[in-house]
Amino acid sequence: MMACSGTKLDRDARAIDLYRDVMYESYRAHVRSDAAPRVLILSARHGFLQPDTEIAPYDERMTRQRADQMLSDLSRYLRPASWPTRVGTVMLAGGKEYRRVMRAALARRYGPTLPPVLQETSGGIGMQRSQLGAFLDGLQPAFRDQIGQHANGTPLYRAYGWIKAGALATLLYRAAPALPSRQARVLSVFKGPSGPTADVEVEEFVRGRANIRPRWVSVRELHLSTEVPA
Repeated sequence: MMACSGTKLDRDARAIDLYRDVMYESYRAHVRSDAAPRVLILSARHGFLQPDTEIAPYDERMTRQRADQMLSDLSRYLRPASWPTRVGTVMLAGGKEYRRVMRAALARRYGPTLPPVLQETSGGIGMQRSQLGAFLDGLQPAFRDQIGQHANGTPLYRAYGWIKAGALATLLYRAAPALPSRQARVLSVFKGPSGPTADVEVEEFVRGRANIRPRWVSVRELHLSTEVPA
């Protein structure tokens, strides 16, 4: 969750684009397309907004009095459609009055037990920027688009971060760096016992002849390939 900002564009825009202060600069600098979090913005005027909600510029701050007003009629500002069904790790990014409203909203939406991992920014604006950046940098890519499952029920996915089914990647075995790199075609990705794992077809040469062999490899051993899939 992010607080709105005093610095704004001078025209109507999506909420995530309208706000222009240093916290939003940090968000744009650190967020990655393969690990972008679900964002809710707390506007001092509108309440909780989805980032793509288009709004006009306004001038209102989250004073203690304004926070008390919101808390006294919290349901009015929650906008239920904006909230995910479940939450895991949550970051509250904003000043103390914003965070006071955010905590109350979380309790209203999900019950008095707070999310499993709840982080909050604190200190001066420079420290808060650093905390937000570190949070975004630490997010892991998500598995996307389930396409099947193993015989034991483990789901198979089409994509994990930049790794997608059908893509070519360069395979470098971390445990055997002396081995030459190999080309691998990704078939699917899944949550393996040692972390995110890719089911790949690997080109291997045996007695001078190329053979395609199936392998399960850690996604950490796959790297972007400059070759274009046929």
